[in-house]
Amino acid sequence: TKCSLLVAKDPEDRTDTVITVYGDATPVSDEEKDAVRSAYLRRHPEAFWVDFGDFRFLHIKPKAVRYVSGVATALLGSGEFSPAEFKEAKVDPISQFSAPITGHMNKDHADDTKLIVQHSTNVKVDFAHMLDVDSLGINVKAGYDGSVLKLRIPFSRRAQDRKDVKTLIVEMLQAAKASSSHAE
Repeated sequence: TKCSLLVAKDPEDRTDTVITVYGDATPVSDEEKDAVRSAYLRRHPEAFWVDFGDFRFLHIKPKAVRYVSGVATALLGSGEFSPAEFKEAKVDPISQFSAPITGHMNKDHADDTKLIVQHSTNVKVDFAHMLDVDSLGINVKAGYDGSVLKLRIPFSRRAQDRKDVKTLIVEMLQAAKASSSHAE
């Protein structure tokens, strides 16, 4: 059975990243059923329907994976990956620290984030709020001229670990402060 699976924080937000997996849905084998059921119930402990007679677990065998982050990747088709590329992909090691880093920055250093965004983009934003962090940079939501924009602020190099993310953010802030003091 052909299928597609859309993965997005907010499918209605066209500026957000959307991943669609296209492939064939096949029933989970009898040998795998207990392990899959246990994993599903760990994630959804109230899922009483797993024991209904018409409930089935399916496995998607990807034929293509499409990654869209805004209009450019959609129009250019630059976000399409083969099953082999998808299978070889690894989770970004910094992503596990994204929530604590962004939470801290948004709570205690919102003005610093705004300064970094202004320096990196040369745009005088009204505010900047970190959405997430990975090893290559920061995604922010920023206000400008009554609009809300999502921007990508790249690091100067790949971050190696959580401490290195802090080092890179401090370097970006120092550059932004040095630049703003020269502009005055």
